[in-house]
Amino acid sequence: MHYLDHDDFQVICQVLSDFFKKVKDPPPNYNHTYFEKLDSIISIPRRTFDKKDLYPTLFHKAACYLYFINKLHPFNNGNKRISIVATGVFLRYNKYELDVDEEKLYAFAKEVTQSHKQDEEFKKVVDFIKNYSKRTDGRRFPDLISWLQYIFKNTKIPNFTPLKK
Repeated sequence: MHYLDHDDFQVICQVLSDFFKKVKDPPPNYNHTYFEKLDSIISIPRRTFDKKDLYPTLFHKAACYLYFINKLHPFNNGNKRISIVATGVFLRYNKYELDVDEEKLYAFAKEVTQSHKQDEEFKKVVDFIKNYSKRTDGRRFPDLISWLQYIFKNTKIPNFTPLKK
């Protein structure tokens, strides 16, 4: 299983910064991230109890990114979009992809943000991801930046040099 780390989130924020500038919204700034919250989100899909995964399936683990980024708001802006892209990146790393209309996915992320029934809502997120995920077509990208450039066509991503927290 391939999980997301700080470098992945930094790249996601860089790509989304360009996207937000195009739509004239304030972009997320990775340097202004609440790193304690992000550390928690990065660790959640890996959690175990009594040597058993608390999030046993790929879809449960993917739901952690969509759900907890929206609930904990670790970024200064763009948490819903970051949660969507992070979920997509995680699935792609693990040979799946989301196959759902962007507007429907954003509306669902917005709904997650506004809910207050954790157990019920988390199950709904797992089911949504499971219902709208499919195995990838086998297309390979050499790295995360190449894949995100493919998704966000015409987005120029500067050379990536990870920041140190």
